[in-house]
Amino acid sequence: MNKANHIAAGANAVAVFQQECGTVEAHAIADLICDLGHLADDRGLDFLSKVKRGVGHWFAERHAQSCNSLGAEAIVEIAISPLSTNSVARSSPP
Repeated sequence: MNKANHIAAGANAVAVFQQECGTVEAHAIADLICDLGHLADDRGLDFLSKVKRGVGHWFAERHAQSCNSLGAEAIVEIAISPLSTNSVARSSPP
């Protein structure tokens, strides 16, 4: 799959998501990522490890020299620091 195909697939996924939930363009990708987190929780998957892996793949593909090879691998770290104790209670999965 080349870069144009990746972009088209992502655009299709976002378009379906926007049609389904009415999210505006400016928030669609972030809202989709959020909803994928809820889906991962529901399915018992480690969402942050999936996001880290996806970001790593994006980085390697973005820095590829050609369609036949990937670019440099990267270590991806995600830190979540709640702003208040109220945020902690709401961010816990059900």
